[in-house]
Amino acid sequence: MPGPLPLLFTMLLGAFGWTLAEYLLHRFAAHAARGRNHFSREHLRHHGTPSYFAPAVQKALSALVAVPVVGAVVALPFGLAIGLAFALGFAVSYLGYEYLHWRIHVAPPRGRWSRAVRLHHLHHHFGDPRSNHGVTTTLWDRAFGTYVPVARVAVPRKRALPWMINKNGGLHAELAGDYEVTDRPMARA
Repeated sequence: MPGPLPLLFTMLLGAFGWTLAEYLLHRFAAHAARGRNHFSREHLRHHGTPSYFAPAVQKALSALVAVPVVGAVVALPFGLAIGLAFALGFAVSYLGYEYLHWRIHVAPPRGRWSRAVRLHHLHHHFGDPRSNHGVTTTLWDRAFGTYVPVARVAVPRKRALPWMINKNGGLHAELAGDYEVTDRPMARA
């Protein structure tokens, strides 16, 4: 059985592996599929209504299938302990992704990193759905040429997220440097 450091390193590799899976799933299984599978249809629904998220039970069932498969694929050449450690890192990173993605849509930024993550992801939603597929990292967008640096995002008024809008129906003043509420239609996913 490997020692604690190799297992910890393997868990980190699993977490890193999730970031690649996140990018590939988002870009190809969601967008490139153009509604030809259930995941793509749910994702396109999320683009149409950014406050919509697939039901948690669907996500849990998918994870209950995918995580053991990932662990088994890694366990075949490297052994059960390494496979379990990789799968654990993958699963924890997936849960972190789900929380972060949800938080981007329901809460305002709370710092520089939080602000940058929102700009990156919301450009994907409201600017160009062919770019910025990563949510937890920009690494894979940079590696595969889909990264677009974002200074400001134009958000269609009808699709503006609740945390963006003040009680008078306008954009919160502190967000004006990052967002613009517009009457232009949203980019097609």
